[in-house]
Amino acid sequence: MNKNLLELTSDVVFKAFMLSDNTKKYKARLLHLVTGIPYEELLNATYVSKEFPANNKKDKRYRSDIVVDLDRHILNCEMNNQYYQGLFIKNNHYINKISGDSFDKGENYIDMVDITQINIDNFTKYKGNKLVYEFSMYEKDTRELEEKGLKSYHIDLDYLRKKCYNIEKLNVLEKMLMLFIVESFDELRSDIYMEPYMQEAMEELERISRDDKIIGLYDAEKVDKKIRNTQIKGARMEGIEEGIEEGMKKSRVEIACNLLEMGISIEQIHEATSLPIDEIEKLANKI
Repeated sequence: MNKNLLELTSDVVFKAFMLSDNTKKYKARLLHLVTGIPYEELLNATYVSKEFPANNKKDKRYRSDIVVDLDRHILNCEMNNQYYQGLFIKNNHYINKISGDSFDKGENYIDMVDITQINIDNFTKYKGNKLVYEFSMYEKDTRELEEKGLKSYHIDLDYLRKKCYNIEKLNVLEKMLMLFIVESFDELRSDIYMEPYMQEAMEELERISRDDKIIGLYDAEKVDKKIRNTQIKGARMEGIEEGIEEGMKKSRVEIACNLLEMGISIEQIHEATSLPIDEIEKLANKI
């Protein structure tokens, strides 16, 4: 049995947590506090991990972390564990994909759905020294909003880490987000915020942390990230950039083979390694 609490900032753990029916009330309350969208709407929303189809053979296929589908509103929630150049460009591409789909399907330009991006950042990027940053397109001088239907938020977990030394002074949102930065079962069981939905969310994180399949994916994600960081740092030190992508692909293939031998599903391996499903299927046939 796993004795370690898995980090909610992990992509694998975040998706499992956000897709669980046991965290409905927690998710609805959290997203309500960030966006102001009514709690009941978020409680009854559909939460999915979505892959955006490629328009042609040369296009990449993009998989968002969590898409929340409301009646006239779509939220794209991304867990950004580590900052790298181009991260937010990639994330914004997701909401542009969603917006493009809505543009193509809608009967007019007035009734298009609103689209909101929620970025949970495991680092500090912006200079405001606050927990939540809200971005919209405003006119420089008059501060008039150009388009109400497109908005993004950034949640700075590093800010919370600096503030959490006095938990009694945290507001409701800050207490809820403590789930993203606790490091042990003992911390998780402490009196973070003992509303029923928080208790349900904490119990679900404990359950996920003891799930063998999720542990396998979590470990693979950690190994893959360490390999990538090592390869990139080594290439920079030696001034060699050619072959990095090939090396990273080779490591992902090795991880995929190990996970297949553990009995992990092809879809879960796809999520952990980003290898195409058909390539994983070919590996499975060889094992």
